[in-house]
Amino acid sequence: MKSLAAIVVLFLVGCQGSPVYYHRDPARQIVVLDKREISIIPLGENRWEAYGGKEGGMKPDLAVQKARQIAGIEKVTGCRVVNADFVPGHEVDGMLLHATVSCAK
Repeated sequence: MKSLAAIVVLFLVGCQGSPVYYHRDPARQIVVLDKREISIIPLGENRWEAYGGKEGGMKPDLAVQKARQIAGIEKVTGCRVVNADFVPGHEVDGMLLHATVSCAK
């Protein structure tokens, strides 16, 4: 029974890090920029996550990718991104970004 529970937990943890998770999250909002879909998900406390928007090819332009994801977060939140970094493990593909926003006017 313990091994079955462990397998279920590992499966669920793995799902959160997969593209399927980002397509099923109920809080997700989709932004299309430069004909690329980006999933924007709130993390709480002025923190947001952007997944996707990658250009085709083996080696994406990470600066363009990051700017696109930041623009997506700003479009959804109506706030300015003040800090944004790729999540560890995604520095090469640029698929997952965490950002903090400031909504001060």
